[in-house]
Amino acid sequence: MQQPLAVGLAFCACLSAPAASLAQTTIYIRVLPELALISVAHTKQVTSSAGSSSSTSSSAGPEAAANFYVGFLSPVSGDWLIGGEFRGAISLRPTIEGEVSTAGSGTHAVWPGPWELDNRVGVGGNILVGRNLEFRNSRAYFFAGVSRWTSDFRSAGRDPASGEEIDDRQKTGRWPLTTGIGLTLPFVRPTDIRLRYFRSVTGWSVNHDGLEFDYTFIASGLALSVGVGTR
Repeated sequence: MQQPLAVGLAFCACLSAPAASLAQTTIYIRVLPELALISVAHTKQVTSSAGSSSSTSSSAGPEAAANFYVGFLSPVSGDWLIGGEFRGAISLRPTIEGEVSTAGSGTHAVWPGPWELDNRVGVGGNILVGRNLEFRNSRAYFFAGVSRWTSDFRSAGRDPASGEEIDDRQKTGRWPLTTGIGLTLPFVRPTDIRLRYFRSVTGWSVNHDGLEFDYTFIASGLALSVGVGTR
């Protein structure tokens, strides 16, 4: 994918900073509990030789996660900083679920049924651009990156007339893009406060007896995290 490749190249560029800057590099570890409001929209489309029908369902709710960061920041000019970090994450509220409604008629009708998105664990990386502030030697920064989450997807449907059920499941990686802002306060333990936006689009297709089932899950949200770590 282009987005993970671009982030990876930028991360490598940070690693190749001049030796003078690297001599002043700050390496840090952060543990940041996070609370997010996540919204998931699921679209199911059924296609046959006679046509196609689709139905979309949305659901939203809170999601908690534990984030672990290992990274560095190097001075580049005056009070300006640039760096990169590795992120590991564990979802503490893994399931978002909803219900798809009936749509269309005939062979390509969309049957009603439940859907689920179960988040598990994720890894990723960010690039950071920051600046030292005069306020109590604090630091503000902007970050952007991409993660790979291991997630379980489910989309089921039941024929209202015959009771026949089709239950498709998929365990796959999804790639949330993220961007946000942060502030580091120099208490006894440096304290990080972050606000970030994230979004991912995941889709796949399944064929059942000549019918094409297309599934799309769009997950997005805002997350606030507060945590501590090393300098």
